[in-house]
Amino acid sequence: MIDYQDSLTEGRLIKRYKRFFADIETGDGVITAHCANTGRMTGLLEEGARAWIRRQPPGRKLDFAWELVEVASGMACINTARANQLLSSTNLSLWIPEVTLVRREPRVGSHRFDLELSRGGKPVYVEIKSVTLCEDDGVGLFPDAPSERATQHVNLLAEMAADGLETHLVFVAMHTGIESIAPYRVLDPSFADACTRALDAGVTFHALQTEITPRHIKLAGAIPFRLD
Repeated sequence: MIDYQDSLTEGRLIKRYKRFFADIETGDGVITAHCANTGRMTGLLEEGARAWIRRQPPGRKLDFAWELVEVASGMACINTARANQLLSSTNLSLWIPEVTLVRREPRVGSHRFDLELSRGGKPVYVEIKSVTLCEDDGVGLFPDAPSERATQHVNLLAEMAADGLETHLVFVAMHTGIESIAPYRVLDPSFADACTRALDAGVTFHALQTEITPRHIKLAGAIPFRLD
């Protein structure tokens, strides 16, 4: 679980711009916060939406970072690093039986995956994707912008699975309106095709729902993953 306690400041979203900046109107005036999300953030950029920011450690260019936003379809965490932190701080055996955490961000060739686990002395590799694009029917789509890097990661997972290594691809719904997850084939057909190949090669797919509030984020159970 990620525990915010009383560390977040509430405001209203004015705009996001230049990808990494967001202006938030707070009780102390307009604050420019760092936006740790390189995607398009489709459906999350409604002017006037409730937003929450946190103070950053000393030495950062901006004093605050944007964490949460509430739109009509639900509450979302826009900080893409949180999905990895959430899964890393959870009992992973709930989702992947009998494993222990070895290290974060293991390097395999020229790529870094999110987690290396171990079961009986054998490595288990995990890639985690944060999903915030929520359709009206509750389907969460990934990615929200074409991602060659994500496709490369999935292709490598498939190659490793074909060589006998255990690999997992975990989609974390960082939007409370998401009830199932699917690749966004219309936007990024290469990624969707890579997912199909990976499933055929033996990669295990997971989709997890979250509970998100200004006080905490925690996993709330498995939801369907769809390739159609």
